Amino acid sequence: AATQHTSTVFGVDRTAPTIDAVTADWGSGLSAAEDDSDGTVSVTTSGAEDDQTVTVGLNGQSYTGTVASGSASITIAAADLQALTEGTSYPLSVDVSDAAGNAATQHTSTVFGVDRTAPTIDAVSADWGSVLNSTEDNSDGTVSVTTSGAEDGQTVTVGLNGQSYTGTVASGSASITIAASGLQALTDGTSYPLSVDVSDVAGNAATQHTSTVFAVDTS
Repeated sequence: AATQHTSTVFGVDRTAPTIDAVTADWGSGLSAAEDDSDGTVSVTTSGAEDDQTVTVGLNGQSYTGTVASGSASITIAAADLQALTEGTSYPLSVDVSDAAGNAATQHTSTVFGVDRTAPTIDAVSADWGSVLNSTEDNSDGTVSVTTSGAEDGQTVTVGLNGQSYTGTVASGSASITIAASGLQALTDGTSYPLSVDVSDVAGNAATQHTSTVFAVDTS
C-alpha cells in the first residue's frame, strides 16, 4: 500500500467580506477644477485580505487597487473624469472578494454629480450707497449680493480694507454685515472697492466681483 497522503489541507471560509465605506476625493460634486487632475476613490473593507483586488466601476470603465490593512485607494484618470457629462449624476460601483473567492455585496450607493459651471455674482450694493458719511458709519452696514447658480447655504465673502465678512446664500441672495468699527476704520477722502466671492457646492468659483466702489466722506 502506498503511504497515505495527508498533507493537503484546506480551510473553510464561507463568510463574504464587506465594503464599509466609499468616498471620492471630489465629494458629491465634480467641479471644473477637480477634473483637471486624477481623482482618488478611497474604499474601506472588512474581511478582505491584504492584496485582494478592489474594482471601481464608473461610466463603463473599471479601475483597480489593492487592499492594505482594510483599505484601498483607486485612481481615476483625469481624462476619464473630463469625459463625464455635465449635469449628470454617476454612481460608483465597488467590488471586492476575499482570498477564498467570497464576493462582497456590490456597493452602488455612492453617487456624485458633474457640475463644471461656475455661479455668477449678478449685483452688489451697499446700504450706504456710493458715499459713506459720518452718520452711516455709526452703525453696522449691510452689503446685499445677488447670485445665480450658488446653492442655498453657500458662503458669500465680502472683502473690504483687508477684512473679510461673510454671509450665506438664500434663494439667490445674501446679506453681509459690515461692522461699524470696520466702517469707522476707513480713511476719509479715500475710495474703497468691495470684493465679493462665492462658490457652488461642487467648488466652482464665481469670477470675483470688484466693480462696486464707494468713497468715504466723513468730514
